Amino acid sequence: MRVFDNAIAALFISFLFGGLGDAILRRLNIYEWLSTRYLFANAKTYERLGVLWFRKFLLATPLRYFNTKICFTQNRDLSLLKEIRGHIAAAEVSHWVAFVMLFVWMAAAWWYSGPKVGIAFLVLNIVGNIYPCLLQQYNKRRLAVLINFVEKRAK
Repeated sequence: MRVFDNAIAALFISFLFGGLGDAILRRLNIYEWLSTRYLFANAKTYERLGVLWFRKFLLATPLRYFNTKICFTQNRDLSLLKEIRGHIAAAEVSHWVAFVMLFVWMAAAWWYSGPKVGIAFLVLNIVGNIYPCLLQQYNKRRLAVLINFVEKRAK
C-alpha cells in the first residue's frame, strides 16, 4: 500500500499537524483574529448543516473524550467561561490547520491514486475537520452570548 492510499492514517497525521500549527499560530498576531471569525453570520445556518446531529454523534461515541477541557459545569464564573472559549478557539484553529494540510494531501492522493482515494480523503476531511470546526464555531457563538450576559449582570 502506498503512503497516499491510507486516508484514515492521513487524518490522524493531520490532527498532529493541526496541533503543531495551532501552537505556532498562537505566537503570531493573527491568532486573535483567526479565533474570533465565523464562517456563517447566522447561527441557524450551522443547525441547517447538521451541526447538532454531529454533536449528538460525538457525545454518543468515545470521541467525546478527546477534548475534555471543553466542559460546562453549574459554575458560570466569567473567567471559567472565557477559559472554555479559549479552548474552543484553540480546537477550532487546530482543525482548520488540519483541514488545510489534509486538503493538500487529498489533492496529491487524488492525483497519484485516483478519484476513489481522493473522495475517501474528502469525506474524512469533512467529517474529521470541517464539522468539528463548524461545531466549535456554533458553540463559540452560543458561549459569546452567555459571556455577554454574565458580564452585563456583573456590572
